[in-house]
Amino acid sequence: MKTTCAAVGLGLLSIVLAACGTPQTATALVALGLEAQLAGDLTTAEANYQQAIKVDANSMVAHYDLGTIYDRHDKTSLAVGEYTAALVIDPTFTDALFNLAVDTATTDPSGAKTLYLKVVSAQPSFAAAWLNLGFILQAEGDTTAAHADWSKAVVLDPSLATRIPRATTAPATPKS
Repeated sequence: MKTTCAAVGLGLLSIVLAACGTPQTATALVALGLEAQLAGDLTTAEANYQQAIKVDANSMVAHYDLGTIYDRHDKTSLAVGEYTAALVIDPTFTDALFNLAVDTATTDPSGAKTLYLKVVSAQPSFAAAWLNLGFILQAEGDTTAAHADWSKAVVLDPSLATRIPRATTAPATPKS
């Protein structure tokens, strides 16, 4: 139960620091939140990220990390709000662009496509973005472009090949 003890320790540390009047910066609160999140204490992490946002509403990382907590709790609309807030602060934050695209792909595939294109434009090595972009292109009926994007994804991360449905994989090129 080291995880629980560590998480409780983090929570107690936050309470003790607050009780002692020690001001906490948003950065310190985000660090505590991340430590709690990595220890599996999502409740403490969520509280720390929310407190960080109260201290500094422009804490892009706090908004993003809070979004990841909301995603873990299947609170997609709240996650979308946090990723959007992070992107207001930095419109080029690729992880927030990607997560927002994932969360909106079923309700707004066109918007998600635009987000994935921004991700791969800013970070061409983002394999999962190429993969997901391929799924959207396939749904739009553009199988050629979908196969091209899936190929890019698999070159970047061969483990993603298992995520591409067999019925949609491109036929092997005959050897000359």
